[in-house]
Amino acid sequence: MGNEADRLGGVGRFMNEMAMGFYRRGYACEIVGIAPAPEGHLQSYTRPVEIAVRTMMPDHAPAEWNIRNDADRKDRRRVARYRRRMELRRIAVERLRHLLKEWGPSTLIICTQVFAMEHMVEAGYDANDFNMPRVVGQYHGSFYGAKLTGKDVRRVTESYRNVDKTVFLTEEDATLFRKQGLNNTFWIPNPVSAPDSQNTVRRNTFFALGRYDEEKGLHFLLSAWESIAGLIPDWNLELYGEGELRPQLQRMIDDNSIPRADLMGKTDRVGDVIASSKVHVLSSVHEGLPIAIVEAGLLGAPTVAFDCAPGIRELIESGRNGIVVPLQNIKILAEEMLRLARDESLLSTLSRHCAEDMQRYSPSAIVDRWENLFVEMSR
Repeated sequence: MGNEADRLGGVGRFMNEMAMGFYRRGYACEIVGIAPAPEGHLQSYTRPVEIAVRTMMPDHAPAEWNIRNDADRKDRRRVARYRRRMELRRIAVERLRHLLKEWGPSTLIICTQVFAMEHMVEAGYDANDFNMPRVVGQYHGSFYGAKLTGKDVRRVTESYRNVDKTVFLTEEDATLFRKQGLNNTFWIPNPVSAPDSQNTVRRNTFFALGRYDEEKGLHFLLSAWESIAGLIPDWNLELYGEGELRPQLQRMIDDNSIPRADLMGKTDRVGDVIASSKVHVLSSVHEGLPIAIVEAGLLGAPTVAFDCAPGIRELIESGRNGIVVPLQNIKILAEEMLRLARDESLLSTLSRHCAEDMQRYSPSAIVDRWENLFVEMSR
């Protein structure tokens, strides 16, 4: 269960990968989203028809629905949007209420996001009711990222306080949340399969995979690229994703005449993008355990990443299978990108090692760890 089923991004890929992994081992699986994926953010997956997919809200929430001040309360259209949003929430909660009874104690819910858990709590989930499903909560960000939001630490600790287990992506994040009073913590990294690819020829291309939003810090990457693009005229930069900051990022490219930098939009051929490029760059302000680093590595594209979360250091051994640079340090990010573009031997070594090292995140290995957790929960 997550905020949305089949949404573009890491959590959506995780939900699909886990459902497929459990299905192959004989589990009855379904994927549940609270809301529909936003327009333009729906990711298509091929999977067996036995894996049911359902969404609790019958429609997208209206834009600008929240009521923040007196002016909003006097805006009749905004009030109408707010009422529609609350109606959709009530529908979702009522559907969940029936599902919790239907699923019963033989069902285990892996709740991947706090928003979804908050709906389950409102629907009557009670950890002390043994007629209810068992629940494992998850948080796919880092503790540092949760603090940056200003509210996620509180939301995580309140929502997951009474579930059977709360699973984080790294041991360090599990420890930090435990210090906040969450005593049921555990940690398991995400499973990742190598994306399908038909390309074999690599171009001199840096690429990024992620939403066009503040969290991904793509303006840092564009600034770094701007400072070195003239020194490596046979290289280019491609940014794949979608999001609200697209106009601002395009304006930055145009206003600064940044050469050979393109916003490529959403892609359903992630494997082809990776296999036809040489270096993945992650310039995020905060992350959990980024699936994009593993996907890129499995196809031999090492990552240069900001040190924005424990998950980065969990994935990248700097100098062996990628490069980690200080958070938001544009100068060093540019220097490391330039070094990889100029040093074919180093790039080849990193490429070979990342393809080897990322195998530890294979779905089979990670599903093994989840089944070990199930055994522990059954004692």
